Amino acid sequence: MGPVAATTSPGGLTSVQSLHNEQVNTSQNAMGTEVQAAENAGETQKDLPTGGEKKTKAAIETVRGKPVSGRAWKVTQTKRHSAMRPKMLRPGWVKQQEDRKKREIVKTIEKELKDQKIAAKQKKREEEKERQKRKEENEKRAEVVQQVSAAKLKRMKKKQLRQLRKQ
Repeated sequence: MGPVAATTSPGGLTSVQSLHNEQVNTSQNAMGTEVQAAENAGETQKDLPTGGEKKTKAAIETVRGKPVSGRAWKVTQTKRHSAMRPKMLRPGWVKQQEDRKKREIVKTIEKELKDQKIAAKQKKREEEKERQKRKEENEKRAEVVQQVSAAKLKRMKKKQLRQLRKQ
């Protein structure tokens, strides 16, 4: 980490020290409000009738410490974001079913297209193999064949015979 430029304020503190003090004060204030909330939750629990083991949500929550990020003003989220949307913006059950059907249709079409693409590639590969095979056969037919007598074949070694066949 590089050097930090620090300026001195009229109170004798450097700007870095004053920033640090401000952060500590805000985090202590935030922690103080959390402690007060926890104490209030404890009071509400005492006020409840003792007919069962029902506890309020505030009584169940524990006191939270200072966040690692140092952002004490951040509030913990209680609901999912999707549940916080107004009822008017949520699609109805029928609309959801229609959307689901549309998505399924799109998926099946995509799958068919993908299968067709794979089949076309496979067909192209097979045609290429067939073409290569025909080419090799034609080359063998077009070769000039050398006549070798049977007596000479008997005298040849196996290695020479193999080379003769290759040519």
